[in-house]
Amino acid sequence: MMAGTGNMRKFFLIVFIVLLGSPLAAQEVLLPLCRPVQLPAKAEKPVVLPFFDDFSKPALSNTLWTLGGTFINQGYAPLPPTVGMATLDAFDAQGRLYPTEQGQLAPGDTLLSLPIRLDSLFKPYSRSLTPSDSLYLSFFYIPGGGYGNMWERVGDVPESQDSLILEFYDPQDDSWNRVWTMQGCSADTLFAHTGSYWQFVDIPILESKYFRPDFRFRFRNLCSLDNINKNGILSNSDQWNIDYVSLNSNRHSNDTAARDVAFVNPAPSLLKGYQSMPARQFTPSDLRDSLPLTIVNRYTEELATNYGYTIVDNQGRTIHTYDGGFENTPVYWRDNTYQTAPAHARPPLNCSLSVNPADAPVVFTVVHGLREGVSGDNHTQNDTVVFTQTFDNYYAYDDGTPENGYGITSTTPAVRLACRFKLNTDDTLTALYLYFNQTFANQNSNIRFYITVWDDNDGHPGNVIYRDNERRRTAFNGFNRYVRYLLEEPVLCTGTVYIGFEQTSSDYINLGFDRNNNASQHIFYLTGTEWQTSILSGALMLRPAFGHRATLDVKPTYGSEAKVYALGKRIVVETDTPQPVAIYNLKGQCLYRTAAASAPTRCSSQPLPAGLYLVRVGLTSTHKIIVQ
Repeated sequence: MMAGTGNMRKFFLIVFIVLLGSPLAAQEVLLPLCRPVQLPAKAEKPVVLPFFDDFSKPALSNTLWTLGGTFINQGYAPLPPTVGMATLDAFDAQGRLYPTEQGQLAPGDTLLSLPIRLDSLFKPYSRSLTPSDSLYLSFFYIPGGGYGNMWERVGDVPESQDSLILEFYDPQDDSWNRVWTMQGCSADTLFAHTGSYWQFVDIPILESKYFRPDFRFRFRNLCSLDNINKNGILSNSDQWNIDYVSLNSNRHSNDTAARDVAFVNPAPSLLKGYQSMPARQFTPSDLRDSLPLTIVNRYTEELATNYGYTIVDNQGRTIHTYDGGFENTPVYWRDNTYQTAPAHARPPLNCSLSVNPADAPVVFTVVHGLREGVSGDNHTQNDTVVFTQTFDNYYAYDDGTPENGYGITSTTPAVRLACRFKLNTDDTLTALYLYFNQTFANQNSNIRFYITVWDDNDGHPGNVIYRDNERRRTAFNGFNRYVRYLLEEPVLCTGTVYIGFEQTSSDYINLGFDRNNNASQHIFYLTGTEWQTSILSGALMLRPAFGHRATLDVKPTYGSEAKVYALGKRIVVETDTPQPVAIYNLKGQCLYRTAAASAPTRCSSQPLPAGLYLVRVGLTSTHKIIVQ
């Protein structure tokens, strides 16, 4: 359903109509999507108070939680209490829609605690725990769908019949008791009533039956799917994000404060425009001047905080350190204020990186660290964020994790999608990485398209300089794993180029879309006569790769196996089915090519000098052959 259109609200997070000759001629559409879930291993010990998790670690903690289904992430809702959150939605731990009839309300995810010792306290000394100890369970939540500008929103708003539920386990009756529930609504609706987007909830635990050594609580959600007939559209929905779950004694109602200085957003790339770029293309001018960081103080008074970062190369050597010293971090809850001191909020990047293309991939690890006072606060897990800066053979605007699915719906079958890349030096495009989301019943699999490359025409795609002769097929290669499509022949790229594909049907292709990095000014689509620039904030999960290394060690995703071998100074190719064959040297020059025949292929090249050669068979199979 489209956002803001009543009953057509749910599944389309954002739809913008572009008038190209007739109403509803083309629409950019973003969808929620399936995602991997980290299943915690079983922990043997029960939890003792205090119980606290802000989901700042990359996976669900096996010392606090059991049962899979929720997704631990850093990007499904903006500006969480601290970095990281848990998301409950309509997909199970394997990334499949929960079994339910479309339109019917059904259980979604469950986030279940391990048994908790509510019979005793153990710090600072052991004693019995009773209702008089003022025990509270608190947490923050926000519905999916985001807030702010419509083109920047993430996720799907739960419908009014959907809900988020908190339950306590009663061991005596072996039953779950509902203690709190929230009906589906938008974050904007909550803000209008409370003045906050992230909502704080605290629940006192007063009944004696819960003060046992095996107390447990759980969050779960009820969700509903819509009746949508278009292939590739039906996907994830009804999301709720939870953060900063805390259970302890000696608390009080509306106890939101914690002596905790923390990061809020993930660590940024060192590059101005990209998350990653080819080592051969890197120049010092590609580095940022400073690193944007968001730091919060969740306490009731200003706290002196020390910040610094370290850059380590892939040999483990420290190549740069920065010490931002101590700065007072303002109190967040008074004015929703984050750290503004430039030494901490925008530390300078005044170093150089040694990137030798011959050593690619070249990797740098950037570690950002906070410390409150001298000894630090009680929640050190949110005091460190890390970014891995990679210089390999590909460009990436995205961070490798999709928050939505992107596609164009059109009344015409031809859809062209292109992403702009500016090369610092001439290079040879040899492959394209694409990430397609998995959808209900794999409806977006096997959609046909042609990989296409355009030159520049005054800031828009211009003439076609490459287009596949044979159509490719969409495929899902696993969570956060791209499909590598080898070009039929290398393409020399100079200056600014536009790389993407031409779709020959109106099916929704559902390409991965990263909402945490905005490259919308580099995304273009065409369904009529004029190219349109995207107005959706985010980055396509589309990564062009350059040079011969991008073609190595690739297994075919479809088609038959080929037998490729050297016979004297010649290379021989044998296949069971007709396949086009091309042979390249390591400079990317094509030395031999034959089109697919009407019979099984058996071909032999002309005599070749001794050396290593790349043999392309079909569209996706590449072999390395040495001629002696």
